[in-house]
Amino acid sequence: MVNIIVQLSKYLMILMITVYTYLCFSIFGYYDPDKKKRCLRKQNVLMFVMHLTAFLVMYLEKKDTKILALYLMQVTLLGGTILLYSFIYPKVSRLIVNNMCMLLSIGFIMITRLNYDKAAKQYLIAAAGIVLCLVIPIIIRKARFLSEWRILYGIIGIVSLAIVVVVGRCLMVQCLALQLPESTSSHQNL
Repeated sequence: MVNIIVQLSKYLMILMITVYTYLCFSIFGYYDPDKKKRCLRKQNVLMFVMHLTAFLVMYLEKKDTKILALYLMQVTLLGGTILLYSFIYPKVSRLIVNNMCMLLSIGFIMITRLNYDKAAKQYLIAAAGIVLCLVIPIIIRKARFLSEWRILYGIIGIVSLAIVVVVGRCLMVQCLALQLPESTSSHQNL
């Protein structure tokens, strides 16, 4: 019975992500704000149902209650993110927030399937990142001089990415370092 549920859930999740993607593009055809809100709510429902389906399947396969606890924490984070972004930033693009949460939930699903401990760690990292994303714009809004340092922020971001490329490390099948080919001289071919 569990095998049938697992197989059906695969097709159900494909259908849900397809409908979600359709809603992402169809929202641009609506000019009525109420229809846009309904479309965005449908996206939220699809996201949470897909998340529930994936975690239900993982629970049925492993029978581990830690998976249910992680699921509840993730749902709280995703729901809180949607509500707080809308509350703190009333003019935020809900479509972008929905897409951010959908991609985050897909990442949570994938990493939980691979390794529970890493999923719990990733949850904490994501929660800290969301808190920073909520707080930093408020700080910049309060301290106007910080908004004048855009070039510095860009340089810090590029240097941070360069550090990852140079100092990156390989974890299992994931490699965070860029593998540069060895330079060969045209004289060696002669």
